[in-house]
Amino acid sequence: MKFHPNFFPSSPGIYMMKDENGAILYIGKAKDLKKRVASYFKKESKERYQIRFLMERVGSIDFVKTGGEKEAILLEYKLIQKHKPRYNIQLKDSKTFIRIKLSSHPYPAIYVTRKIKKDSAAYFGPYTSAKTGREMADQAVKFFKIRTCSDSEFRNRSRPCIQYGMSRCTAPCVGYISRPDYSEQVRDAKMFLKGKNKGLLVRLKEEMNLASNAMKYEDAARKRDLISGIKKMLGKQKILKADEGVRPEESEDIYNVIGDRLKSALHLKDVPHVIECADISNVHGKFASGAVVCFVAGAPFKKRYRLFNITREGTPNDYAMMHEVLERRFRHAEWGVPDLLLVDGGRGQLAVASKVIKDLNILNMAVAAIAKIEGSHRKGSDRARVFLPNRVNPILAPLYLMKIRDEAHRLAIAHYRCRHLTHSTS
Repeated sequence: MKFHPNFFPSSPGIYMMKDENGAILYIGKAKDLKKRVASYFKKESKERYQIRFLMERVGSIDFVKTGGEKEAILLEYKLIQKHKPRYNIQLKDSKTFIRIKLSSHPYPAIYVTRKIKKDSAAYFGPYTSAKTGREMADQAVKFFKIRTCSDSEFRNRSRPCIQYGMSRCTAPCVGYISRPDYSEQVRDAKMFLKGKNKGLLVRLKEEMNLASNAMKYEDAARKRDLISGIKKMLGKQKILKADEGVRPEESEDIYNVIGDRLKSALHLKDVPHVIECADISNVHGKFASGAVVCFVAGAPFKKRYRLFNITREGTPNDYAMMHEVLERRFRHAEWGVPDLLLVDGGRGQLAVASKVIKDLNILNMAVAAIAKIEGSHRKGSDRARVFLPNRVNPILAPLYLMKIRDEAHRLAIAHYRCRHLTHSTS
């Protein structure tokens, strides 16, 4: 064989094992090329059938030095995708690393993906850390207000979604921004994702000064805040890079896993990033109170919490009270619409919620009801089931939905007690 371990440098890089004809059999990465290649010649390695089988076919080993271990990981990935060596199994799948995608739609959307399609979309990455890739995509949404909805959601929108209410989108779906202006947002986002931040900041500063000179002070203030946000983010990245070499790669975002499970369990079209839950609290119909809580990407979003004093009088009617709360809540288009509405109760409450949604012509919102399983009220044995439209049998409630239900229950009881206490002391 035309190589010896001592010929390799003690530095990070990738090595390529080739047969006698120069065809690449295997590509690997190493923090120390000399040690890694030498390991194939150790007695214990030769006793492993897979290693012995490979080395019997190797005619030469080439290497490429890199500036660090992360660079070696990326180069290994790219070369495996290009050459698809016969004995590389683990990284042949193009889904190994996260990429950020800007779609080719006239109003492009931003997504995180592991698949590269042969389309005219723009792809950025790959990112060796899934968390880093998702954080970069989130920063692009935060700074440049790129939409994250699917194309079908975009077509069917009649009012802005919660992203607009959170100042994370300019609502091109309902014509709140022109195509040329949205294209500018996309242009800036592309520069950001390519790492061309110096040029981006220079141009943003020029645009800020032009807006100020033209007395467009709101536009100038937005540019100023954007510049400040990008600089702050870049400063944090520099601090993290100082010890990047010893940090383990971050695990994937927890809610991404939860969201996928909810989508599957509840048979939803999309991952429910925004979930609201409605609950009623009363004793014999007195001081009946309703509460709606909101969770966004796994966390409570208390700005969207709503409390209702139920106005109906007479004999307690859980269905009528739920109808009142939901109707009052969803008549406020400016509050946005969640991806999933959860109501506390069984099939009856589910029917009420479905009717309110239909009567108010609300599109693109899933609905479900969650109810405790009888006999599970003891502490430590709290179990629940979820009722879904057009499905006969309920499913066992995922723990995450029980958490949201409990928060709605807590808020509704607190509001009821506050009303009761106020009345009794007045």
